[in-house]
Amino acid sequence: MERFVSTYGMSSVSAPAFDRVALVTGGAIRVGAAIVRTLAREGWRVWVHHRSSHEQAQALARELGPAVLGLVRADLRDAAARTKLCNTVVDQRSPSGGRLDLLVNSAASFEHGSFLQRQDDQLERVLQTNFVAPVSLVRGLAGPLASANGCVVNVLDLASHQAWPGYLDHCSAKAALAMATRVLAIELAPSIRVNGVSPGTVLWPDDTRYAPGSPVRERIVAGIPLGTIGTPEDVSGAIVYLAAAKHVTGHVLVVDGGRSAAGGREYG
Repeated sequence: MERFVSTYGMSSVSAPAFDRVALVTGGAIRVGAAIVRTLAREGWRVWVHHRSSHEQAQALARELGPAVLGLVRADLRDAAARTKLCNTVVDQRSPSGGRLDLLVNSAASFEHGSFLQRQDDQLERVLQTNFVAPVSLVRGLAGPLASANGCVVNVLDLASHQAWPGYLDHCSAKAALAMATRVLAIELAPSIRVNGVSPGTVLWPDDTRYAPGSPVRERIVAGIPLGTIGTPEDVSGAIVYLAAAKHVTGHVLVVDGGRSAAGGREYG
């Protein structure tokens, strides 16, 4: 299996003179794709990372045309693939000239299972995807981010500060990334701002337990004071805000319709 593939020039249309460049990991589908679309609409040029959603990534590039600088396929659990991803983005011969203003660490897994039935290798896999990879990319891209006085936005979720039975690996990884967000905000200041977005439910998981009318779905919605789940655009809007908020760093913006304020904790 190929661990890394990059593609430049997905559009034959001349690229406008955008002066803001972003990398969005996991940017081909679901919330990641919404982030890419919103950034493109706001005038950003975007590198779109994906691991296995190559057809969706190509379709997104065709849809957005010159706003997409290129597609980069990489398994972020693999250290060599992460290095190649960083090298592609910082390459001065690339369409962005090596510039990077924003890193959005959106790629994530969402594994579930009883603690006693899961194994150490599964824990390691979740940590690699949800914690090690984002931190590694910040380190690998710190140079161009600092040159641009840029920022990092880590996409967390409510698991970063709530205990969900059956999701120990996921909760632990997201909690670690939340703490890394605060530490890096201090260590990388004043050149790089580091913040996080912590969404509640904005899309239902692809799992029959969350089917329309299911007790799980009804219970989750009942715990949201605003009475409905959010949308991926709610998350991407928060990221656009944090990218522009020049005096905000070290914070996590919760986008959950008031669920955490109301004490909602259970997931599934």
